[in-house]
Amino acid sequence: MNNSKKNWQLGLIILLPLVLIACSGFLNTNEELSSPEQTLQAIYLERTQTAQASAVGQGAADVGEAPFTEPEHQTVPGNPGPPDQTKKEIDTSKTANDKHALGDSFRLGNLERPFTENSMEYLPEADLIEISLSEGSGFYYFTIEVFSGSEEGGFPSASYGIEFDTDLDGRGDILLWAEGVDNGDWTVENVSVLTDSNNDVGGSAPVVPDGNGGDGYDEVLFSNDKMDDPDAAWQRKEASDMIYLAIKTTLVGESRFMWKVWADSGTADPAQFDYNDVFSESQAGSPIKTSDLYPVGQLNRVDSTCWINFGYQLSGNLLGGCDSAQPAQSPPSSENPPPEGAPQPTLYPPPQMCICPANCESISNPACCSICGCIYTGDSKWPCISN
Repeated sequence: MNNSKKNWQLGLIILLPLVLIACSGFLNTNEELSSPEQTLQAIYLERTQTAQASAVGQGAADVGEAPFTEPEHQTVPGNPGPPDQTKKEIDTSKTANDKHALGDSFRLGNLERPFTENSMEYLPEADLIEISLSEGSGFYYFTIEVFSGSEEGGFPSASYGIEFDTDLDGRGDILLWAEGVDNGDWTVENVSVLTDSNNDVGGSAPVVPDGNGGDGYDEVLFSNDKMDDPDAAWQRKEASDMIYLAIKTTLVGESRFMWKVWADSGTADPAQFDYNDVFSESQAGSPIKTSDLYPVGQLNRVDSTCWINFGYQLSGNLLGGCDSAQPAQSPPSSENPPPEGAPQPTLYPPPQMCICPANCESISNPACCSICGCIYTGDSKWPCISN
C-alpha cells in the first residue's frame, strides 16, 4: 500500500510541471516561446518545408514526364472520303458580341453555349460550325469544324466527342471522346471509347431532363491505358478549326445508329451524361437573353447537336432528333371554298401531328411551339424560341 502511495505521489510530481507549462502557454500567448517550444516549432517547420519540397519535386517530376509514345499500328485511317452526311450548325460567333446564342434547348439536351459562366465570354473552340460523317476502309470518319478564330481561343483545348445511340431509343450507348491535341497526323493520344454498362445515360427518360442522372459512360472500351486494339480510335487536327475523329466500325458494332457531336471545354465529363439530368435548369442557366435564367450558369463552354439518323429512315417522330420536317397543312374543303379575296384561315395541325425538333427556332406553328415546350413570340423572324 505504501509503495502504491509513493508511486502515485511521484507521478503527481512529474505531471504537475507539465500542466503548469501547458497552462502558461494558454495564458501567456504574447510572451516569447521557451527553448523547448522553440525546438518543437523548429522541428515542425523543418518537416513542413521537407513535405513542401517533396511536393514541388513531385510536381516537377510530373512536368518532366515522358511525352506520349505512339504504339505500333497495323491499320491507320486515311483521308475521309466524300461525306455521307453533313449538317450545318449555328454559328454563335455572329451573336457573340451581344453575349447570347440562338438554338439552345436545355430540355432536349441540344446545347448552344460556347460561353464562360456568368461573364458570357465567347470561346470559339467550343462552337460547332459544321459536322459530317463518312464511312470507308473499316472506319467511320467524323469531321468537326469549329469557328475559324479558334487558334487564338485555345484550340484545341476542348474535348470533342461523338455519341452513338445504337439501339435507337434516344439514349447514348457508345461515346468516342478525344481531348484535343495539336497534332496534324492521326494519333490515338488522349482518345478513348466508352460505353454505358447499365443503360442509365439519359436518366429515367432519354433526352429530356428528369433529375435522375446515373453514372453516365462507366466502362472503358479503349483508352491510352487500355489498348486491346491500338488501332481502334483516332484523332487529328488540321489548320485552326478542323478536328477529325475516326473509329473502327466494328467497335460501334452497328451499321445503323443515331449520332450527335460534342465540343466541350467546360464540364467535359462523360460520367455525367446526360448533363440536363445532372444540372437543374436554374443551375445550368441560359444563353438566350429572353430567358429568365440568362446568363449561362454552371453548364457552360459546351456545344452539342441534335440526334442524326444514319443508315436508316425515320418512321416517326424522334424526340431530340434533327429531323424538323413539319406536317403539311390540310387544304380547305373544296365543298365550301372561301370566297375569292377572303383571308385564308390559319390551319394548325392536331397535337399528334407535331414533330418536335431539337431547335425551337425551327418551329413556325404556334400550336406545335407550345406542345413542344417552347415559347411562341409571334415574331416574324423567330416566332418560336426555347423556354
